[in-house]
Amino acid sequence: MRRDRWTSLTREAVGRIEVKKSVFIAEAGPVVSAEDAQSRIESVRKRYPDATHHVYAWRIGRDEVMQKYSDDGEPSGTAGMPVLDVLRKNGIDDSIIVVTRYFGGTQLGTGGLVRAYASAAALAVKDAEPCVFAPAASYEISVDFSTFERLKYVLEKEGFALASVRYEEMPVMTVTCPEKEAERLSRICLDGTSGRSRPVRVGQSDMIIERLGELVD
Repeated sequence: MRRDRWTSLTREAVGRIEVKKSVFIAEAGPVVSAEDAQSRIESVRKRYPDATHHVYAWRIGRDEVMQKYSDDGEPSGTAGMPVLDVLRKNGIDDSIIVVTRYFGGTQLGTGGLVRAYASAAALAVKDAEPCVFAPAASYEISVDFSTFERLKYVLEKEGFALASVRYEEMPVMTVTCPEKEAERLSRICLDGTSGRSRPVRVGQSDMIIERLGELVD
């Protein structure tokens, strides 16, 4: 069954920290497939060919989630898993984090590595603006001029934002809303026009319904 909401990153972002002269550069962003994720990893490796490690973690899928991580030569459990946990604990899917490390000459120890990789990853994820999405649909609503302003007011008051309005023989409003709100939208339109205007579905997309708050450690 398709989930009615999920969390993902909305843009690419970078987080950078330095710990005992080791530099950690984390890059986070949305991905749509394992192939897309691998392409992002290869891109980072090409940009930082002289780095000591390229640690990564990704999660993809809304129904059955696939995930993968790599320590890339760091001690087992000190790098890839802490990076993956930033995504997993916050329920973030369809996203990747790659953390590049330049070794500064001082060993950080197991705990130090875990904290450094997790901290860099969290900085990048926060700046990549994680948001909660829902499956949505676009509807066109044709309404006569005499009821247009009133119905527009009611729709906006009820939380339905108008994507556009075009004027033909009569005004045609386009509204995008979560699929689970379709029945309520239809009821408002029918009630507001004495049964004359019913929303017609014209497209499907995903929409942001809220911004994610503070990340879970």
